[in-house]
Amino acid sequence: MDIYKVLKFNNYIKSHRIKFFGLWLLSILNKRYLSIQFDPVLACNLRCKMCYFTDADYVKKNMKGIFPEADLENLANVNFKNALKLQIGCGAEPTLFKHNTKLIEIAKKQNVPYISMVTNGNLLTTKDIHEFATAGLNEFILSMHGVTKETYEDLMDKGVYEKFHEVLGLITEQKKTNPKLRLRINYTFNQDNFHELKDFFKVYNQYAIDIIQLRPIDKIGETTYDNFSLKAIENEYPEISNFLKTECVKRGVTLLFPESIMRNENESLVVKTENNSSYLLPYTYCYVSPSYYWKGDFDWKKETFSSWQKRNNWNQTLFKNIFISKKELEKPNRNMLNYSISIS
Repeated sequence: MDIYKVLKFNNYIKSHRIKFFGLWLLSILNKRYLSIQFDPVLACNLRCKMCYFTDADYVKKNMKGIFPEADLENLANVNFKNALKLQIGCGAEPTLFKHNTKLIEIAKKQNVPYISMVTNGNLLTTKDIHEFATAGLNEFILSMHGVTKETYEDLMDKGVYEKFHEVLGLITEQKKTNPKLRLRINYTFNQDNFHELKDFFKVYNQYAIDIIQLRPIDKIGETTYDNFSLKAIENEYPEISNFLKTECVKRGVTLLFPESIMRNENESLVVKTENNSSYLLPYTYCYVSPSYYWKGDFDWKKETFSSWQKRNNWNQTLFKNIFISKKELEKPNRNMLNYSISIS
C-alpha cells in the first residue's frame, strides 16, 4: 500500500463532512484507519535544539520508561488490526529500543499495511538496517535540521554529520536488495536553516531519497532554540519551496510541504486551511508510549479497541461530527497534517 497516495487522495477531499462520513463507515465496518505512533522508549541520544529534550525539567518529569518486550504481542492484539500505519518513533529516539525487529515482525504478522521508523539515524548500524528491512519495515524517516555540517551539528547537538551521511549511504545500498524500502527526510526548518534548502540536492543527490517533508518549526516546549517566528522568511518561502518541488519532480521524489507558512504566531497551533485534514487527528492519531495509550481512559491491558469504542459510543461520535461546524472542530486541533503532497 502506498500511504502517500492515500494522503494525496485525502487532500483532494476538501469537505470535513465527507471525511467524517468515510471515517464513520470505516469504523462501523471495523476496517483499518488508525495511524499508530509508537514511542517504545522515552529517551534520545541527541539534544536537538528545537526539541523538548533540551528542557531538562520536562525530560526529568515526562521522558522516562521503556516498553516491555513481553507486552508487544498483547499491544498488537489490541488494535493493530485497525492500523493503516504503524510509525515507530514519534517524540523520542526508537533506535534506543532493543526489540525493534520483533516489533516489526509482529506488525507484519498483524498485516499492518505500512510500517515506518522515525529516527535521527545516528545509532543505526548496517545490521539494524538490514534486519529492519528484512523484517518488513517499509520506510526509514530520517530527521535533519541542516544541510551543511556546521548547521546540522549545531542544531542537532551531539549528532555527527559524517555518521548521518554514512547511514544515508547504507540505506541507499539496502534499497538495492529491498527496492520497496523507502527513504524519507524530515527537514524541520527555522529562519536560520531555511536558506540551506537551496543546496539540498547539491549535497544529498547521491542518496536514494524517495520523500522529503518540510516541517516549519513549532513550539513544543522550552527548547534551547527559541525563535519560533517565521516572519523573516514568509515572502521567500514560496520561491524556495517551489524550487524544491521542481527539483523533486525531476528526481521522482515525493514532496510534502505547507503551501504557506504565514500564520498568527500568537495562535500557532490553530489549524486554518482549506484541507482541514487535522480535524481527523483526534480520531485517527493513536499515540502509544510506555506511559500512555492514546486516550486517558483506554486501559489497553484490560480492553480491546473494539470494546473501548462501544463503551465510548465512538461510532456515534464520528457520525455526529459529519454535522458539526468547522468552528467547533477547530478547537482541539494542531497544525500537523495540512501539507500539500507533490507525487511524481
